[in-house]
Amino acid sequence: MKRKWVACILIAGMSASLAGCGGGKEGGSGAIKAEADASGNYVVNGSFEEVDFTGWTVDNVDDTTEELDIYTRETDCHEGEQSLHFYSADSDVNFTAEQTLTGLEEGTYKLTGYIQGDAAGDPDASIYFYAVIDGETFQADTSLNGYLAWNTAELGGLNVTGGEITVGVSVKTAPGGWGTIDDITLVKE
Repeated sequence: MKRKWVACILIAGMSASLAGCGGGKEGGSGAIKAEADASGNYVVNGSFEEVDFTGWTVDNVDDTTEELDIYTRETDCHEGEQSLHFYSADSDVNFTAEQTLTGLEEGTYKLTGYIQGDAAGDPDASIYFYAVIDGETFQADTSLNGYLAWNTAELGGLNVTGGEITVGVSVKTAPGGWGTIDDITLVKE
């Protein structure tokens, strides 16, 4: 576990574009000026194809999640070759990954995210994608239902009037919980 975080920290030292890298609250250069990609997605690195968490602030709450990294394994992705991977054998999984976008046009937006994995039989697992607009949090609850049993979480009707939104994902589950997150998008409706 510690070797992964050391490697991540070394990468951070070499890359000015690093936005977060597990192990407590890290990264995050603040808000990101919103620019849609070719498919109309405003989320930066929503498919986690950048190995250094570009665009994301990751908070490994109380440093409990043992593995929290970018996973390069095409079979565990919704699309592409990489995803956000999490796992803990002996401690709880408890983290968030988020980014704040500014300069959005007024209008209605939809947040979508994909997740797969296992909550280790935890009936109290709390897994959701969220958006924060003007201090109000909206969330789409989801669950972990097994290997490659992808759940789609959608939050539509997100009315952005002040040009800013924070989007993210929160995962809390028991030891033994694992999974991957991929293809987070925010598009104008």
